[in-house]
Amino acid sequence: MRPVYTLSLFLATFAVTAGHGQKKAPDEEVHAGLISGKKRSMIAYAGKDHSFTMDVSKNAKNSDLPGFITVDGQIVQATLVPSQPAVDARQLTTAQEKEVLTKYMNYELGYYKKKLKQNYSQLQTEWITVKDRIFLVWYFDMPKDYRLVSRQLYFSTLFGGEVLDLNAPVFKTEQFSKARGVLTRLVNSLKTYEKLLDVEGLKKELNKG
Repeated sequence: MRPVYTLSLFLATFAVTAGHGQKKAPDEEVHAGLISGKKRSMIAYAGKDHSFTMDVSKNAKNSDLPGFITVDGQIVQATLVPSQPAVDARQLTTAQEKEVLTKYMNYELGYYKKKLKQNYSQLQTEWITVKDRIFLVWYFDMPKDYRLVSRQLYFSTLFGGEVLDLNAPVFKTEQFSKARGVLTRLVNSLKTYEKLLDVEGLKKELNKG
């Protein structure tokens, strides 16, 4: 790709390649949003029967890229994608959870290569457990002639009948450790609820004092 772009072209291209979940219809996936407070802020999602929050510093802000949030200087995205086939994570064994998440990753990688025509390389995967929740951590390098992002990093876990996917596009390879650190802090602060979250009440709590 050529190194010079108009801002609109840059944003349009980056939004597709950095947030590959954008491909589906709006009613099939949702992005969590930022709730800002005086002393601290949260990334939050409120669903009809399941919700979640993750703590971020009060300096976190919405990115210029739709659906992305800047946390400690790192752009991140939190997306809920329906699992295929539909599952209830509470009824699965650890092995079954890993199988579902692996199939999800492979589906996304297939889309990345076949539809977006991006020949990624150096795919790395690992399993981590945070507060009894299993995450598939996966990342890969972008083509060397691709000038927008050098690496893509994902933390994926099952949440209800969906995959909760955290994505951090890495602009320069040497920034990978920072990106991973940001996502690690997010998943360590993850709180889930089997109910509709009172977002307005949460906003008031964050803005007290």
